[in-house]
Amino acid sequence: MSIAVLTCKGSIVTSYEEAEELIVYDMDSRAVKLSLKKPNNIEVLEDLFEEHGYDFWVFITTSIPEYVRDVIEAMGVKVQIVKSGSLREVLEELFVL
Repeated sequence: MSIAVLTCKGSIVTSYEEAEELIVYDMDSRAVKLSLKKPNNIEVLEDLFEEHGYDFWVFITTSIPEYVRDVIEAMGVKVQIVKSGSLREVLEELFVL
């Protein structure tokens, strides 16, 4: 399963700092699978997704602190910076729905 994680506040893709939730998007089935409250500690991110059975490979956000980016990339996950927009617009732009 090819999983992307997007940082969102409501239905808008935002920066990591502004985000209230992380949206799990399955690129194979082209469907949102899960919405999780953004953890306070980035160090628990990998464990959080493993608990739900997801192995994500791309983290999509509008901006991200260097430390957080380093932690995510150390997990073997690519960080993709995009323009802010509605979740649907961003998904359409990236994955051609």
